[in-house]
Amino acid sequence: MKNNIKTYLAIAFAMLFVASCKKNENEAIGTVSPVVSIRFVKALHNGDDINLVKEKLMDATQIAGLVISDKNSGNFDPKEFVLQNTNKGITAGLVIKLTDANTTINYGDSVKVEIENCVLTRESGVMKIKGDNLNLSKVTKVSSNNTLKPIVLSPTQLFSQFYTRESTLIQLDNVTIPDLTGGEVFGGEYRLSENLSISLFLNTSSNANFAQNFVPMVASFIGIPTYYNASSNYYNTAKLLFKMPNEDAVFNQTGSVYANFPEDFELAPASVKSQFLMPAINDKVTFKTGTWKLYQAVIGDRVNLDKFNPLGKQAIRLQEQLTEAAYLEMDFDLPNGASQLTFSYAAATPQSGTAVASSFKLEYSQDGGNTWLQVGETLTSDAVLAKEASFALNISGTVRFRINKLGLGPNGAVIKNGLLNIDDFKVFQNVD
Repeated sequence: MKNNIKTYLAIAFAMLFVASCKKNENEAIGTVSPVVSIRFVKALHNGDDINLVKEKLMDATQIAGLVISDKNSGNFDPKEFVLQNTNKGITAGLVIKLTDANTTINYGDSVKVEIENCVLTRESGVMKIKGDNLNLSKVTKVSSNNTLKPIVLSPTQLFSQFYTRESTLIQLDNVTIPDLTGGEVFGGEYRLSENLSISLFLNTSSNANFAQNFVPMVASFIGIPTYYNASSNYYNTAKLLFKMPNEDAVFNQTGSVYANFPEDFELAPASVKSQFLMPAINDKVTFKTGTWKLYQAVIGDRVNLDKFNPLGKQAIRLQEQLTEAAYLEMDFDLPNGASQLTFSYAAATPQSGTAVASSFKLEYSQDGGNTWLQVGETLTSDAVLAKEASFALNISGTVRFRINKLGLGPNGAVIKNGLLNIDDFKVFQNVD
């Protein structure tokens, strides 16, 4: 009986030993990952520099992600690149500061970076990883030309979320840059919101290869939020900057309005052009933007009959029921092309009778007015209300514009050819 008990015990111990071996084998399969998320690393920083030893990194030694800065643009420190990754649905990013120039790691690359024994710090407000041995050899490129998908926010949202969005790729759609007067270039800083309580600035280095490109008045931008503190390393007293990775990071752009536009046709009194045809002055009148030709047109100032902008007292009125075209035509060229053009239009009311609609088109010339091309579709004026016409353009070089009111003949059951008012003529520069 005792021998049987001993036998049973021996078998039991043997089974426990085998099970233990299998358990150890399974544990060996689940080895610790050498890569830790950027989000985890950033959370280690509590205001003081952090030495990135394995014990603090869950025994990891690397971070991995996609590069969102472009070394070829000249808009970033040549020894730095910006890296981001997404962990559990949350995207985080930071700057990698090398001891040598970044010559191989570029926008859209997937990389791994050896960060063991490096330092997590803030410099001039920006969170970075740096180290005496953190050179380009510690960066391994996994793949190139990866698609980068920015997070779309409004300037207000970015401003309120700036701390968590630092060093990540963000898209701001249809942003107005309010402080432009015309002709400004990217090199420098521009406020990114008409809301004065939002201190967020588009920042471009003078070394950027697009620093001399014209800044659009309205555009969508892709960029990297970052801090800048000139006097300390604290982020909470730093300026909030938005840096484009390259010149392709601006789109849907509209250039700034040309100087003296919108043309409101208020400078010259109505008496200067009170007749539809005035050969003595060649039908030309000088306003604040330059000289315009008013052929079969007058300066209209009739209250409640001519349609004005809310602050104005005059508009251009083009003649009705003609069999020839009537023109409101620029007699000068704009030097930097056009990205957008707007104006208001409406049917003017005759002295007796009711307002009648008319048809007209916008045209442009790039040879000093010798030949003209139509922009968009032919428009029809509203018989009652003033409307705004808006044209998206991409015209480079010198250009001038005119309104061509079609000479459709006398009004009738089918033909509508009444008086036409044009006001607030505004041209935006091209930014190419």
